[in-house]
Amino acid sequence: MNELVPREVLAKQGMKAVGGIGGGAALLILSAVTASHLPAIIIGGILTIVGLAITSKAKDDRIAGTVAVGAGVLALLKGIGIFAKLAGGLIWVSGVGLIIAGGISLYKFIKGLKSRG
Repeated sequence: MNELVPREVLAKQGMKAVGGIGGGAALLILSAVTASHLPAIIIGGILTIVGLAITSKAKDDRIAGTVAVGAGVLALLKGIGIFAKLAGGLIWVSGVGLIIAGGISLYKFIKGLKSRG
């Protein structure tokens, strides 16, 4: 029998779905944009600084800031010749993983909506 899913749980699942799918798509775009060295270093540096600023300001945004710092560091490493392939692969795997996690949250969200009526 279907149980009623609380609204707060549905809201969290919806936000995780949007964040996961959007973040994964952003990482895949980042991987494509940082194909050459100079853009990788510039974008990686900016993303790292923005992530550190987000992490230091609000306690609620620490996860998002940490993810931004991680993506920035990987983009920076992608700009350095010897780390380019490894960092590019990690960005791609992370992007696909976030999209999969977002898809699972979206499935749970839709299933919870159906159980509500």
